[in-house]
Amino acid sequence: MQFSALPIGLVAGVAAALLFAGVVTQSPGAVVLALAAPVPIFIASLGWGSRAGFIAAATAAIAIAAFTGAVLSGVTMLLGSALPAAAVGHMAGLARPRDDGAGLDWYPVSRLLFAILCIAAATCVVLGLLMSYDAAGLEAAVTQALLAQPDGTIAGEQEIRSFVQLVVSAIPFVQPIISVLTWIGCLYVAAAITRISGRLPRPKDDLPVATTLPRVALPIFALGLAASFAPGIVGMLGAVLTGAFGMGFTLVGLAAMHRRTRGRPARGLVLFSAYGAIILLFIPLFAFLVLGVFDTARNRMADASNT
Repeated sequence: MQFSALPIGLVAGVAAALLFAGVVTQSPGAVVLALAAPVPIFIASLGWGSRAGFIAAATAAIAIAAFTGAVLSGVTMLLGSALPAAAVGHMAGLARPRDDGAGLDWYPVSRLLFAILCIAAATCVVLGLLMSYDAAGLEAAVTQALLAQPDGTIAGEQEIRSFVQLVVSAIPFVQPIISVLTWIGCLYVAAAITRISGRLPRPKDDLPVATTLPRVALPIFALGLAASFAPGIVGMLGAVLTGAFGMGFTLVGLAAMHRRTRGRPARGLVLFSAYGAIILLFIPLFAFLVLGVFDTARNRMADASNT
């Protein structure tokens, strides 16, 4: 281990803990900063090696536990943000010599994306068990809180119960989506910062071409989607898988749009219209999800025909 890995890891861990502190202190303005907590860990891992990243993850968890006086807060930081960032950063830095001896083969973006989806799903399940997530209890508590509002500010009781049920049932789908987007966004920012500093050994990936998923993602997504209709714990597990891998296929679909519009005269207008529609409506995301599934299935069929 290089001597610089230890101090860099410690500093990055403290920085990540400071960003994450908004969650444990329940500060509304600082919650957004908490989403950026993986960035220092990614920077340490990408620029100074995997050991620096894991040191940063451990330091962040210990700092949060010491600051709050609660071990559970440190464990939440470790499992929900720090350790996944260190693991993803480690994989992003993996490389092996090419067979022809000309350079290195870096860990593929497709496998890195697949790993992020799996880690996001596993993290949501583990944190749910750790915090004893109870959908029925949460639904009852939120409904009671809304019903206690002054008359005239809230709709009828039946409308409230239906709204709360919809929101609570969406949590297992939405939480892994947020995790996937957060980690990918933080990884992209951290890679850009590390590259500017000259510390990033990995060359820049052509993301529109490299952003794909391995064929095994298709049956996992199908299994999760089918299980999400089941009641109880099976349904929640299926929802978590559906959310994580559905977001992954959506990113593949967006990458396919970028790839297929290259060199086209109206590329700028197409991209602007697509992302504008996503921001305003969110419904177009389903179209890109389907495109991502189709693109992955087509690549699978192409691979089968070549074997």
